[in-house]
Formats: sequence, C-alpha cells, structure tokens
Amino acid sequence: MRVAAYGQYSTRTLTLWLAAMLVLGCIGLGLVLQLVQPSHHGGTVLDAAWRVVTLQSRTDSWEPMENALRVWRSPDGVDVYRKMFFAPVEKFQYPPAALFFAMGVEAGPDFGPVPFETVTLLISLLALAAATGFTIDCMLGLRGIDPGSVAQRLGRQAVIAGLLVTFYPFAHGFEVGQAQVWIDALFGLGLAAWVGGRRTLSGVFIGLACLIKPQLGVLLLWALLRGEWRFCTGVMALCGAAFGVSLLYFGLENHLGYLRVLSFLSQHGESLYANQSVNGLIGRLVSLSDPVHYNNLHWREGLPPYHPTIYAGTLVSSILILVPALFWRSRGRPIERTLDFCAMALSATMASPVAWDHHYGVIFPIYGAALAAAWGKPWAVVGLAMSYVVATHYVPGTGYFAHSPLNLVQSYLFFAAILLLAILYRMRLEERREAGVRASVPNSSYATA
Repeated sequence: MRVAAYGQYSTRTLTLWLAAMLVLGCIGLGLVLQLVQPSHHGGTVLDAAWRVVTLQSRTDSWEPMENALRVWRSPDGVDVYRKMFFAPVEKFQYPPAALFFAMGVEAGPDFGPVPFETVTLLISLLALAAATGFTIDCMLGLRGIDPGSVAQRLGRQAVIAGLLVTFYPFAHGFEVGQAQVWIDALFGLGLAAWVGGRRTLSGVFIGLACLIKPQLGVLLLWALLRGEWRFCTGVMALCGAAFGVSLLYFGLENHLGYLRVLSFLSQHGESLYANQSVNGLIGRLVSLSDPVHYNNLHWREGLPPYHPTIYAGTLVSSILILVPALFWRSRGRPIERTLDFCAMALSATMASPVAWDHHYGVIFPIYGAALAAAWGKPWAVVGLAMSYVVATHYVPGTGYFAHSPLNLVQSYLFFAAILLLAILYRMRLEERREAGVRASVPNSSYATA
C-alpha cells in the first residue's frame, strides 16, 4: 500500500523544501552574490535566468552548425572538420548526425522577433521541467509515498520550473544558445520514461541525445552489462538507423574526421575555468607554471598544447570514474536501478576531458530522482541540498585564485558533482539493504516495488 508520508517527511513538506531551495538557495544566494561580486565579473545565475525568462539567447551552437552546413554543401565539403575544427576558425565539435538537427532548425518557421532556435530551447525547458516532475512523482510512488493531490503536484511542478530556470548549467546553456539544452531535455525525458517503466522509449530518447553527444553512448554499454534489452533496442534502433543515414548523407570521410576530433580533444582538453572536469582541474594547476598556454580565465579559440601529465591524469581519472559506474551492478529493483542509471549518466559527463559548465544541465533531473529516493533520509537530503546549491550558481569570483594553488576552487561545479555521485552510490547501498529488510518482513508498510 501507499502511505501519505514517511515519518514527518510528507509530500507537502517536499514541495515546501523545494520552494525554500528556490527562494533561499537560488534567488536569495544569487542576490547576495550580486552584492559581493564586482560587476565586471560577469553577473550571477539571476542574470542568466532573466535572459531565459525574456527568451534572449545567442548562437553558440547554431553559428558553428550553420557554418558546418555551408562548408558541407560547398565543393570542398568532403571533410568538414578539416575546415571547421583543424583550422583557426570557429570550432565545430559535433558529430555529423548533429547536422540533421541543424537542418531542422534551418527549416523551422519564422516566429518574428524570437528565432526558431530559441523556441526550441523554450520547448526543451518545458519538456525537462515536466519530465523532472514526473520522475519525482514516480520515484515517490516506488517508495510507497503518495505524490499528493493534483493541486499539490501542479504546485510542485511550478516550483520545479522555477528551479530549472535558476539552475545555472541549464540557464547558461539557454542564454548562449547551446544544443546542450536539447540534450538536457532528451536525457530528462529518457529518465522519466525509464522510471515510468517504458524502457524502449527511454532508449529512443537517449539515442537521440547520442546523435549530438556520443559520450552518452556509454549508457548503451551500461545497459548491455545489465541485460536491459528493451533499452538497448531503443538506443541501437535509433542510433543504427541515424548513423546509417548519416554515413550515406555526409560520407565516410566526415565520420573519420569526427573521430580525429575526439582524439584531439582527449589529448589536449581545456584549461579554462568553465571546463569542470579533471582535465580542466589539472590544466589549471599546470597554468601556475605556464599561464600563457594554459590560461584559465579568458576564452580563446585554440586549445592548449598536449601535456603528458594532463593527458595521463585525464585518462586515469576517466577510468576511475567510469569503471565503478559500469561494473557495480544493481540487483534490478526499480529504485536501485534508477539510481544506477543516474550514476552512469553523471559519470559519463564527469569523465569527459572537456565538460563545460553547461554540460552539467543533465544533472537537474538526476537531482530530482535522487531527492525523491532520499526523502526521509536526513543525511541524503542535506547532502543533496549542499551539492545543488553549489551547482546552481555561477561564482566567477573564484577567478581571484586563478594564479595560486587555490585555483582548485574554480572547479566548484565538479566538486558538487562528486558529492552528488557519492550520495547516489551510498543510496544504492542503503536501498539494497532496505530492500532486503522489506523482503524479510511480511506486510511491510513500504510498497513492494
């Protein structure tokens, strides 16, 4: 049976907790940061949120995609990456299949002052907010906790939308016009379908995301190791068909060129503060001895040179992050398997050599799933709140420490992700232990999901 509350942790309290996070943790702390940080440091999450609300977005992804399409359509378009990556021009770092999305935007309707690409970002925002709310409700149901009345769910959904608008990795992706926002929405829909028991549909959504961000393809390997065949079918059917069409459409040379891009990125990485990965962290430490080549404050078109220490550290850290996520298998129970899914997706993001701050937009629905699974566990709820408050803000003031060993603080988003990952792993252990207790106690008050 379902119960309305777990101790003093009711669904109404959950909604109030989320509202407090929005008012105090996001808006309140954002106002404080606006007061204490000099204006020339680039604002706070509230500035990014305002541009989301007013539908202001730039062309961070659209312009390189449009240029790549123009090069591909030219007589010299056999190898797009030779001209659009391995040349001193704006970098195109997406796989060839991503150009299908660009073609869709190009052919989109005219909405007057608001470009069609911005409309797609707004649709992604609404889809991700709805998917996160659905995920929370389903996870509560799996816990045996009644998600509440329709009015309560709608109120919680409104708060979730506010939290998403003020979640810096997502808001920043929106304001600069990043295809990552599409990926965030597709992942959120994939997670919602997963929790809802629609494994094949989940695989289709993740497969669509992989067409823009192949790194998420590690979820296919994860699913193969766990025998999630319906999910695998969805991913492979979508990606197989899309890759076949892409290969015929854009040619073998462009696909080989993208492999060279991935190899180059893994060897060089990026030392700029916005790269929230081990590669970026080590690169910023190396900048102490070579600040010219490993600049960590200002954007530049070229990547830093190859450095054996950075490359080795990146490779080892990626293995250490991915191996536990891949091989520490869950026992197949819905809550534990969902936490497993979230840990793998988070690990795939963290293990990437270049993980820009907006790439962490995918962790917004993960926070939702984790909070619902943790509701009633004070240690986990507090830990998630600490991680979220750090992840939801932009703190350029950490640049004051750029030229000292304390530049480690520039990786604050990465550290927030580490805390989130640790909580996911511990909750998996507790869920496994509690599931064993529930199985041994007849007439348990928990749902037998």
